[in-house]
Amino acid sequence: MATGTIDSKSSEKRPLVAVGYGPRCVPVMQLTEAAANICDLLWLIDGSLPEMLQITELLNRFGPVVNVSGLGVDQILKELASPYEPDGLVTYLDANMSTYARVAEALQVPFHSFETAVALTDKFEQRRVLSDAGLATPACHVIGPDQSEKDLASIELDVGWPAVLKPRSAQGSRYTFLVNDREHLARYLTAIGPDRPDMVLEGYLADDPARANDPYAAYVSVESVVSKNVISHLALTGRFPLAENFRETGFFIPADLDDVDQSAALELATSAIEALGVHTGCLHTEIKFTPDGPRIIEVNGRVGGGVPEMLDRAAGVPLVAMTLRVALGEAMHFDAPVATHCIGYRFFLQPPAVSATVAAITGLDAVSDHPGVDTITVHQGPGADLDWRDGSRNHIMAVVGAAGDYTELQAVNRLLNQEVTVTYANVSHY
Repeated sequence: MATGTIDSKSSEKRPLVAVGYGPRCVPVMQLTEAAANICDLLWLIDGSLPEMLQITELLNRFGPVVNVSGLGVDQILKELASPYEPDGLVTYLDANMSTYARVAEALQVPFHSFETAVALTDKFEQRRVLSDAGLATPACHVIGPDQSEKDLASIELDVGWPAVLKPRSAQGSRYTFLVNDREHLARYLTAIGPDRPDMVLEGYLADDPARANDPYAAYVSVESVVSKNVISHLALTGRFPLAENFRETGFFIPADLDDVDQSAALELATSAIEALGVHTGCLHTEIKFTPDGPRIIEVNGRVGGGVPEMLDRAAGVPLVAMTLRVALGEAMHFDAPVATHCIGYRFFLQPPAVSATVAAITGLDAVSDHPGVDTITVHQGPGADLDWRDGSRNHIMAVVGAAGDYTELQAVNRLLNQEVTVTYANVSHY
């Protein structure tokens, strides 16, 4: 059984943690509850996003809000000066992570270094750093908006087919596609549009054929915390097979792995974290089992979406509270993945890879009445317009709960996909 220690630091005044906050990250109430016995919160938001304007009033109930949209490091520091002067900084988003790294450096609070933050949010730079450290990585090249035909031909020759096309900096599988040939690549680049961001084209990591009959996807993620240069792995998250365009359909903790595969995944995650120079923070490292052994898909310098809820259900571990304590410089160490008493899960019902309008959803009661299901959240209800390019965040609904074993886990997944019916209108294919 894993053991953990946390050394709290004492202070006469209640510490203040600045939180880089945005759409689709840790829920506001979950964060405020985690902070209740630890610290006060100060919210750093991009006020140019409509979603953030809608919740600013709610955020203000739990701490001051600073709009960092369009601000440079010096301007943010000016906004954070007296009376705020935060004692820590944490973010649950990739956006602005490198800027926050400069802010944290100036404030002298724990955070990723600037170089590490860049590597954690720039997929091309991350591949370069991992490769330079001796880790096996697929060929990876940047495709700019105005890439020449000659350069594209050279890139394709090095990467080969099939390949994966994705934004250089993004999350949630947005604009992420499996590309089979040159014509396919041109089609996707056109669909993304002329104002597309820098993209990367990298070699596809094939599934391990030994797992062909498994009910799960051939990849997992390792959930880690790094405190005072000490790496601890809290859990391994399993996956159900992806929907088209690499969209997530389900996560669960703990992953269903044997001891050999678990050890290999943990060892590789440690090597990647060390290569990226991470000295503090929480991480979410995706690892695929390939014919050539485990390989890094990507390392994220923040907690993974849905992981706090799953880890809490499976093991009673307060991951969000940990992120705040690490941000305040508290020492934390776990000698092995934490013991679990059940399987925490989060399923997504994904639409087909089309642009359409949701017309109706039926069959929710069959899932909500199932033992172990805690919550069902409809994310794209009737009237919602769907864009096939939007990735995992375009899911119709999310189901969160706990299962006693993997047989029960698989039963809930089947129930969701067999009993819930979504009807679409105005369907157009890409």
